[in-house]
Amino acid sequence: MGPNVTIREKIMRILLESKSALSARELAEIVGLDPATAEKQIYEHLKHITKTLRRKYGRRAVLYMIPPRCKNCGYEFRDLSEPRRPSRCPKCRSQRIEPPRFYVSIE
Repeated sequence: MGPNVTIREKIMRILLESKSALSARELAEIVGLDPATAEKQIYEHLKHITKTLRRKYGRRAVLYMIPPRCKNCGYEFRDLSEPRRPSRCPKCRSQRIEPPRFYVSIE
């Protein structure tokens, strides 16, 4: 990737080339950001990447999110309106939440 490539473009390319789903923390590490502080920033980029993929590839490329899941009781957060990591489980109140994972599929 060239020196003028934005973080968003890097994330999009990583998702397009990845063989497995990646979390926001993993994306931050690959892009070279501090995973502890960049997680929210990555989620914001992912919202825009959805629009970019639609514009660039039409309906052929889609960003998918594997929903976060409670490690304690197994509750899946299927009703999220935007990509984020929930702070606690509404069912058992545990804070042990597996983060959402993302991948791009091109048909």
